[in-house]
Amino acid sequence: MTCRELADRVGVYRAGELPVAARASLLFHAWMCPCCRALLSTYDVTLALSVELAEQQVPEEVAREFDRMIERAMAPAS
Repeated sequence: MTCRELADRVGVYRAGELPVAARASLLFHAWMCPCCRALLSTYDVTLALSVELAEQQVPEEVAREFDRMIERAMAPAS
């Protein structure tokens, strides 16, 4: 497995949906590759933080400003 393949499959792996052979290949690669070990760790931290943040209330003004930013980004270029 390459680093790119691991990065493409990390979500499926963490969801427990990766076939056994692919899972073994991913784990072996991560064991050998410090960058991919860091990627797996970062992925786990990101998921944990997203769950924690999902439980937080966003101030109304922040939500409105975010909506305005998205609208500007999605607007056709003039």
